[in-house]
Amino acid sequence: MFDFTRFTKFSAALLIAVPVVAGAQGGAAAAPAATAAPACDIEQMQPQPLALASIGRSKAVGAKTPEEGMKAVRDGLKNVFDKASSQNTLGRDYLAAQYLMLAVEFGGEVQTRGNVNMPGDKAASLDLLVVTDSLLTIVETAKPMCKEETGQWREYKPFAGRIGAAYKALQSNLLDSAEKSATRAIILSKDAPQPYDVLWRVMQAKNDEDGQIKYLNIALEKLASDTANAKVRANLLFNLGRIQQNFAEKATEPRKAQMYKGAADVYLRVIKEYPGADETPFAINGISVAWALTKDSTAALAALGECKAATAQLGDISAAQCGVIATRMNKGADAAELFKTASTANPYSRDYLYNYAATLFDLKRAQEMLPVVGRLLSLDPSNPENILLYAYAYRGLADSTKDAAMKKAYTDSAVVYMAKSDAMLHKVSYESFERGTTSTILSGRVENRTKAAKTFTLEFEFLDKTGAVIEKKSVTVGPVAPAGEGTFNVEIAKGGAAGVRYAPIP
Repeated sequence: MFDFTRFTKFSAALLIAVPVVAGAQGGAAAAPAATAAPACDIEQMQPQPLALASIGRSKAVGAKTPEEGMKAVRDGLKNVFDKASSQNTLGRDYLAAQYLMLAVEFGGEVQTRGNVNMPGDKAASLDLLVVTDSLLTIVETAKPMCKEETGQWREYKPFAGRIGAAYKALQSNLLDSAEKSATRAIILSKDAPQPYDVLWRVMQAKNDEDGQIKYLNIALEKLASDTANAKVRANLLFNLGRIQQNFAEKATEPRKAQMYKGAADVYLRVIKEYPGADETPFAINGISVAWALTKDSTAALAALGECKAATAQLGDISAAQCGVIATRMNKGADAAELFKTASTANPYSRDYLYNYAATLFDLKRAQEMLPVVGRLLSLDPSNPENILLYAYAYRGLADSTKDAAMKKAYTDSAVVYMAKSDAMLHKVSYESFERGTTSTILSGRVENRTKAAKTFTLEFEFLDKTGAVIEKKSVTVGPVAPAGEGTFNVEIAKGGAAGVRYAPIP
């Protein structure tokens, strides 16, 4: 039974995109809508000073220089904090938050009250991120329906700038700077996933195991409803499982068992939520590894259930991986169905076809084996194990009939194919088939079953999912000693390969 672990190379954890702030006329950053959406009914045009502030906000948004922007901010906040504005405290607080966010953009996150024209001690310093968050929280508490609109302000340019700086610092291994920028961004938006994405990567670089798990879990929670980032979430969810599995491998009890269970639970979420993702076969394999090391088959059984429920969405590698799990659980009917799914999705995989045929034999479904073995031999003709499957199929047919003439015919065919298998003077076998996006690597062996040294030439055709030839490549193995083996490694600089075939060795 083939293990499909290395069928696809896995890439590193994907980054969550930095928020993009649209550009306004003249190159300035566009702010959220000036008027509240129908669901957010905060009055921002009454009394008159607030109306002036609302109208004047466009001057700050369209400012060409920081100086021009700060002047517009000060003028606007003068109206926001006019005595008359106290008649509409919610509108006042919301406009104040908007202007202070613009003040951060133009003058930095720490300024004096006097510089932003706020009442109180003019020399006193203000942390504008904290003040803005407090004002927006007041608005959101009073008007929960406004959270979508206030969220746009929370993730305006100051937030995006800090996230961009955090990722840049992370790439330069400036971990403290990355952590500080992400932490400051969280003040503005606790619901955005990017700061937590930065923080788990910082914790990873600092070898903080619990910190990695904590912040990666939060990032995943914040991404849960973000359909635009589904691919990223599937990737990060898998990585949460992977890092827990890595921790488990070096941990002692009881942490070892806890980490393996945590990894398996996350892998199950990948299979259930993203059955067609690139990460899914690796999640299934991770569950197999956890099962082998802990002897607890609970997660493996659950994974099999998820695979059976999502066969239409599973990729070929995932279906085959679950077929292996079903085989190891002695659930032959499930294994056959999953190998059938895999070989239907990808008819050019030698290993899917071999496993499917072998499973059908175990289930005493010999008649179904014949076309499967025929397809297998069209891809992999110089492996005596494949010919032996024909012998098994005919033996199964002989066992299933009471017609004496048919039993003899089937038995004779089984003997013929058994003899052909035994008489083959060589054996080609695959060890791994790595299907990358930009390269494909096939590794294997050729066994010399003669009594003299021999050199073998194999002519491989790499096939895409339609059966079209992507590239041809020949390899010479040998000279191989009598009863010895020679290895081969064939690589093409192209991805998209579903399988290989080769011409029979003479």
